Amino acid sequence: MEKVKRICHAYRYLLHILKEDSPLLLASTIIVSFVQGCCPPLMTWSINQIIENGMRVASGTLPLPHMVPFLILFLAISLIPSLVSLYVQSFVQPRTQLALRTTFRSKMIKKLKKLKYEHFESPQSMEIIDKAFNRTENAARMLFPMYFTSTITSLVSVVGSFYLLAQAEWWLVFTVLIPFLVEFYFSLGLNYEIYNEMEAYWSMDYSNGILGKFLSTREVVKENRLHQASEYLVSEYQTRQNRRNREYEKYYRKHLRKILTSGNLARISIILNVLALLWMYIGQRIGLGMLVSLSLLIFGSMYKDLNKMTVILSGGPYHANTFEYYERFFDLSEEPEGNDTELPTDGSIEFRDVWFRYPGTDQDILKGLSFKIQDGEKVSIVGENGEGKTTMIKLLLGLFTPDKGEILVGGQSMDDLRSSSKISQLYGTVFQDFMRYNMTVKENIAVGDIHHTYPEQAIQEAAQNVGAYDFIKTFPNGWDTILGRMFDEGVDLSGGQWQRIAMARAFLGDKKVLILDEPTSQLDPIAESKLYQDFAKLADGKTSLFITHRLGSTAICDRILVIAGGKIVQSGSHEELVAADGLYASMFNAQKHWYKSCES
Repeated sequence: MEKVKRICHAYRYLLHILKEDSPLLLASTIIVSFVQGCCPPLMTWSINQIIENGMRVASGTLPLPHMVPFLILFLAISLIPSLVSLYVQSFVQPRTQLALRTTFRSKMIKKLKKLKYEHFESPQSMEIIDKAFNRTENAARMLFPMYFTSTITSLVSVVGSFYLLAQAEWWLVFTVLIPFLVEFYFSLGLNYEIYNEMEAYWSMDYSNGILGKFLSTREVVKENRLHQASEYLVSEYQTRQNRRNREYEKYYRKHLRKILTSGNLARISIILNVLALLWMYIGQRIGLGMLVSLSLLIFGSMYKDLNKMTVILSGGPYHANTFEYYERFFDLSEEPEGNDTELPTDGSIEFRDVWFRYPGTDQDILKGLSFKIQDGEKVSIVGENGEGKTTMIKLLLGLFTPDKGEILVGGQSMDDLRSSSKISQLYGTVFQDFMRYNMTVKENIAVGDIHHTYPEQAIQEAAQNVGAYDFIKTFPNGWDTILGRMFDEGVDLSGGQWQRIAMARAFLGDKKVLILDEPTSQLDPIAESKLYQDFAKLADGKTSLFITHRLGSTAICDRILVIAGGKIVQSGSHEELVAADGLYASMFNAQKHWYKSCES
């Protein structure tokens, strides 16, 4: 009963989408499926009439013109199934796929925007998201139109065929039907075993899929050419695929006996039922026309339609089951609706005894983190990799909520600011993995503040401030040039040029707090130091955070905070911390040959 409910629920949802999007398409699909289902019984009846009346015409007891209506019906019925199939394949399927893809994708993308950020750091949530995106749409295409049209066609055909069988002997209905019911029973259990085992293979398929996409990216292809790593990576991909295929083969061998047993039961029953028809013909209980037409019916369309029904009834729950992930995806928690909380008028920041661990883990990343930054102060937050610097920024941006403690910005609690619809206007950020959009130069910068429509002059000023204006002027289409190589007319940028574009985003609009979270890790230390100096000049008067484990930014900051073990262990100016001979001094001494000008 639960399986039936799941199928009904899936179809109720799909048909609602199609009814809203394409009501005529849905109605026409039902009609043509019904007409196609009527064809096999009518074909059987017309064959019977042609044979019986043909024998009478041959004996001279019936005029030839009486045969014409049956011949016309036979020819018409012969053409209808192919015309219906052509209509379904050339119009219904692509139109349905378009409607479902548009609806599913748009709803899921809107949901993605609302999800709490913690779900993107959780393997369990990412499994749900991946399955919802990659399986639900495929399942929908199977359920409609494929299963839907086949169900209507086969059901109408089978009912009509059983009526014709009952004209010969009522018990023929049961001798044909019962073996298929037994086959269906075995197939149903088998399909659910398939579903459960395929679920166990998800992590293997997911990792293989990531590696496959990874190998096809331009950056990886380029690096493989340089380092001759492609053979190793391709070999690794093939090894993983072969390992997965062996698991599949092991599974199918395990179930082969069930598949062969259930699949042959109906075939044996068909032969026995045709022999029963022959026995009835010999006993003169049916005529030659009925023997031939019903034998063709049982061997042909009836077997095919009953087999379709078995596949649909056993496979339908399998595909409907994938909707569970679609529903679970929409059950994932969301950020609260944006409210009208006003942003603070200054950019001061305070962490008060903040503790945090990532969901699903048992290790605290931040352990009583406390510090205060004044409005307009330039602060460098340094520490080794993995000490919690980026985690601290995620909390400051409202992507995560502290397990304990409080974060204040401009004297306002992040608990209030997090749900503000204007929070994105508070921060200007440049991350290590900043986005490189395959859009125009203007659009690449304008995404820094999508809540306002800026004139081109403001965008150009932001680019000029960060030193991007000069190289943008050299592009063939200027500010309308598409960046990236995804499109033919696109222009690729160097790593440093992309970083200037990312900085222009951060400076677009009046942001109270500016954050650089190790965006220069690909630059050499001298270029990194120069970029930080440029940023510091432009950020004059704004609260600025420089997050790094390399110390090229520290000498230009008002203060340095050293984070280790999830808390602040040192605070002071560059000179003070070097003199203190602590963690900062040891880090600086290890790197000072990179920054010869830092102490001057």
